[in-house]
Amino acid sequence: MGRVLQIRVSAWTFDPAEVDKRWPVLVALGFTPPTILSQERGVLELVENLADRLDMGVLPEDAARDLGADIRKAALAKAKLEAALAEWNARAANILTDEIEEALDDAEKSAGKLKGYAGRS
Repeated sequence: MGRVLQIRVSAWTFDPAEVDKRWPVLVALGFTPPTILSQERGVLELVENLADRLDMGVLPEDAARDLGADIRKAALAKAKLEAALAEWNARAANILTDEIEEALDDAEKSAGKLKGYAGRS
């Protein structure tokens, strides 16, 4: 790195509206009611909120039971992503983004089967 010019390896959600479209039930579970009004509503923030709510026991019981494993899988992949980015390992980070999205896809699919969650946004 130069003295003035810095290099960063990072991951962020390009279009947060896509998060709402792709995982509407998870968004409802992870961002409602809002915990921080100015919080970004990206993929990583969704994973963090869902994992925090699961750990605190504030997710609805059926959601925690049926989505917990997928939420934990996404949270683990997020932690590994952060480590890969810190090590400037873009290849591993890219693979981990897929793992996060797949875990969220699986959770969203399961959430749609829960009574009272289908079509929620």
